[in-house]
Amino acid sequence: MDDEAAPFLERASSVGPQQRFGNADHRVVSIDGFEILLIRAGIGLVNAAGAATEAILRTAPRDGSAGPGPLVISAGSAGGVGLDVSVGEVIVGSSYVNADADVRVFNYAVGQSPGMPASYSAPADVLSALAGLAPLPDAAGVPIPVRSGLIVSSDTFVSGQLVDGIRSSFPGVLATDMESLGMAQVCHVYRRPFVSIRGISDLADPTAVGDHLTHVDDASDRSARVVLALLAAL
Repeated sequence: MDDEAAPFLERASSVGPQQRFGNADHRVVSIDGFEILLIRAGIGLVNAAGAATEAILRTAPRDGSAGPGPLVISAGSAGGVGLDVSVGEVIVGSSYVNADADVRVFNYAVGQSPGMPASYSAPADVLSALAGLAPLPDAAGVPIPVRSGLIVSSDTFVSGQLVDGIRSSFPGVLATDMESLGMAQVCHVYRRPFVSIRGISDLADPTAVGDHLTHVDDASDRSARVVLALLAAL
């Protein structure tokens, strides 16, 4: 969303012209000496997958050399699902599954799409760099709690009536969003490293929609702070 791109645009020393590819807005921005292809992908798994594909094709090595290519990062907000997750935390996805996928009748795991892995994992070196970050302050100077774990994605906004099923199907899940899995799957296909770094804007309870609208800006700012600290650490 625009709210999730805003913290990066506010920190940019230069912003290139906006280009439109499908439903996504692309800008090349410079932040703290890094050149970043910043994309507002749109909401949902299909929009996320389309934007990730376009980003990967735009940034593929032009000389034909081998290599994984630039890191793809999904930044923004998410809903807290873990019982001990709080608004204000930042969750780094160590693994990702599709909460909408259920093909157990053909012996796939719940959350697994046919012919694809049961889950997708973030690169070990990226998780190690994130784990080694010094405590980061938020806009008010309060340290941002950061931890890693499972993120599930769905085209359904997970609120109170759905959360028990998510927790039961995916033990240990920390957060849910509507994009990370779509990007993770595309990055797996193209062998591109991927990590999702999401600020918790709401908890999966009856107040989730209102809390999301209230806290999406703060959650996105915390996410951006962790993303930029990661880039400096890598």
